Amino acid sequence: MLKKIQNFIFDNQLIQNDEKVLLAVSGGVDSMVLCHLFHQAKFEFGIAHCNFKLRESESDEDAIFVKKIAQTYQVPFFDIEFETNKYVKENKISVQVAARDLRYDWLEKIRSKNDFRYIATAHHLDDSLETILYNFTKGCGIRGLHGILPKKNKVIRPLLFSHKKEISHFAKKQKIAFREDASNATDKYARNNIRHHVIPVLESINPSLPKTITENIKRINETEQLFHYAISLLQKEITEQRKGHFYIHLGKLQASPAPSTLLFEILRPFNFNNNQIAQMIDSIEHQAGPIFFSSSHQVLLDRDFFIIKKNTPIFDQRFIINKNDTQITFPKGQLSLKIKSEKPNFSIKEKQIAYFDMEKIQFPLTLRKWKAGDYFHPIGMNGQRKKVKKFLTDLKLNRFEKEVIWVLESDGEICWVISNRMDERFKINEEVNSILEVRLKN
Repeated sequence: MLKKIQNFIFDNQLIQNDEKVLLAVSGGVDSMVLCHLFHQAKFEFGIAHCNFKLRESESDEDAIFVKKIAQTYQVPFFDIEFETNKYVKENKISVQVAARDLRYDWLEKIRSKNDFRYIATAHHLDDSLETILYNFTKGCGIRGLHGILPKKNKVIRPLLFSHKKEISHFAKKQKIAFREDASNATDKYARNNIRHHVIPVLESINPSLPKTITENIKRINETEQLFHYAISLLQKEITEQRKGHFYIHLGKLQASPAPSTLLFEILRPFNFNNNQIAQMIDSIEHQAGPIFFSSSHQVLLDRDFFIIKKNTPIFDQRFIINKNDTQITFPKGQLSLKIKSEKPNFSIKEKQIAYFDMEKIQFPLTLRKWKAGDYFHPIGMNGQRKKVKKFLTDLKLNRFEKEVIWVLESDGEICWVISNRMDERFKINEEVNSILEVRLKN
């Protein structure tokens, strides 16, 4: 067993000989065997124990037992008590999820504070099989079928090479003391149901199930690597960055071998779920315009693209510009202001600079985002009045692009739809004496 764990650690590059590891120890047979093997292998380690206060006096006895083991091995010991049931009620989650969250958050704090390189847990191959079956039952992508990984960030699982029966047999042979968790014998939790009822049936069908599962996990992991490689190639073909937004080309998406899966993989980092992906795919055949929201991002269905942007707070932000101001910074960039007497060469195609007749401008000016109902008289349209919304639509701006348009006001009248068009009423003419130059720097 010692040689097996040493080989597994070396083959999976889990730790180096001189790296300190924090062992998460419950007192059960798996974690006690892990302690024993780390001690035999002469790894430098500490022991951390979580008391979840779920089994009354038994939980306290577990904590005392693990502390004595740490003293026996003469290694650093860390422990904590959690009000798990209170945490469950406050966060409206299951006991298992609560215990996992509390445990890993605390272990990471202990690890980083005490210069441990990794956290080691005692998960074994049976745990990995239970995870695969649980994920498959609940519904999962290919990620849910690879089981528990030997290393993920700062967490390692050095016992993943072994099955529960082998671990229990080793503990008995080596006379390793451990604590029995009575909750493991009940069917209260879904994973226990799988452990007690599903896996025995599978083993009756295939007595070589442990070996078969080990081989299958390896194949699934390799398949997953190929899957992600293919996704990355397809993503490069159908996505692009524009003006700070992420664009997904609809035509190329639909022409891909698996549009729904590809879209899910692209949008997964932006916290969208399977149901939303199905709605997005269905919406492609309908009119452009709907927006889909996740906890962190929005996806807009435009004419030829899905456009992704980060959620931003919505508030009415205004900036006041006085006559003596020369520069003002706002979310879109900077406006620099300069009063000139020399008439410039000017074209209505110029989007970053506007020139106003000072006699037609009234300070203070107001800088704000446009809103529904705004109108102005676009220069070059013979004084015709036009709603800002219609003007932006005619420019074929999508909804996200419209949201970041700002206007400059003089005495309540829009004189410039910034970076798009000035207002005819404020333009300079041949008889102008003084000119206000306003320049946008993104």
